[in-house]
Amino acid sequence: MSKKMTGKELVAFARSKIGTPYVYGAKGEVLTKEKYDWLKKQYGSLVWDSDKKKIGKVCVDCSGLLSWACGVVLGSSQWNSHADVKKPIQSISEAPMGALVWCKGHIGVYSGLKNGVPCYIAADGSAYGVREVPLSQNKFTHWLLVHDFFEYEEDEMVERDMIVVNDTEYSVDMIRKDGTTFIKTRDIADILGMKVSSNGRIPVLESGKK
Repeated sequence: MSKKMTGKELVAFARSKIGTPYVYGAKGEVLTKEKYDWLKKQYGSLVWDSDKKKIGKVCVDCSGLLSWACGVVLGSSQWNSHADVKKPIQSISEAPMGALVWCKGHIGVYSGLKNGVPCYIAADGSAYGVREVPLSQNKFTHWLLVHDFFEYEEDEMVERDMIVVNDTEYSVDMIRKDGTTFIKTRDIADILGMKVSSNGRIPVLESGKK
């Protein structure tokens, strides 16, 4: 069996397709007049009259972006059916990069945080094409993992952010991994006015900062 695409590879592929025009039913191929006429007959108003202007261009729809990436032709509802992990979108902080974001009739790819804001990439309809925008710009209800077709890597991210201690804000390095946030021991010691040492691998905090 060929190696599965990783979540990060899926994100990289999807990013490389940003700007690709959207046509309902397209799977990442050049839209010919014959193909447009067939799609229009097949799907009616879901294929816009203005999509005719895209003839001659490579076009794709939301599930087609995934099919284009991994060669598995499934509709958005079928991707949902194949998912072995399904969680509410409110828990997106737990999702690895490359998780699928889904709602009835639409699907995209979770592309991680940008300036602390969760984002996704999707073929977002005829008006937008493939784009990467904050998750809040759509009405996804769940995030999905589909291990039959993708491998997901643990993702660790370090970013500078604020923590509040006794009503005072401090800037610290936040280490975010698998939905959990860790703070460096030395940052905590500095905030609390403590000195830090170690006993082998075990951090030791003592009152009375040097």
